[in-house]
Amino acid sequence: MSAQIYLIAPEPEDAAALPGLVRTALAAAPVAALLLPRRSLSAEAYASRVAALRPLTQGADVALLIEGEPDLVRSLGADGLHVTGTERDLRAALSALKPDFIVGSAFDGTRHDAMTRGELGADYIIFGPLSGAIDPEQQDLAQWWAETMEIPSVLSDPAADPASLEDLSCEFVALGESVWVAPDPAAALKALAAALERAS
Repeated sequence: MSAQIYLIAPEPEDAAALPGLVRTALAAAPVAALLLPRRSLSAEAYASRVAALRPLTQGADVALLIEGEPDLVRSLGADGLHVTGTERDLRAALSALKPDFIVGSAFDGTRHDAMTRGELGADYIIFGPLSGAIDPEQQDLAQWWAETMEIPSVLSDPAADPASLEDLSCEFVALGESVWVAPDPAAALKALAAALERAS
């Protein structure tokens, strides 16, 4: 079975362009989850973007994941939370949201911290950055995790090209920048999805 796509939403200069970009991508290839990073958005702007994306993800049966405080998941109607903070933040999110919502986690880059967060009950651990290229050490760690642990790994390589995906063996691959900067994002995502199929 090929790795599933965990898509990192873009940050277009024109916020009104976001739903159209995401709609096109979701129609181009199967996507399991869409993460909307908070970046530097105000609370109001972030809530507006979540509201614009929610009907699209619901219609495509894609989990919409957000960042921020756990109570935002319910108030914004998201499907889960991506925790970028400390182990304490992860504990708080798990306590507030499980078992009704997805709670995934970043980590500090060490195998020990990834294992600790997995033991706490995170639904997935993400390896690699949300922008730029993954470093080889994180890629190796993600693949070791996928082969060893029951909790899914998300290998995050937003700058991935098809050739870089053909030897992967993770449950999920996070894609982003290389899709959105392409002249045809839908075609770019299709090519990446085809590479994941070849790797399976």
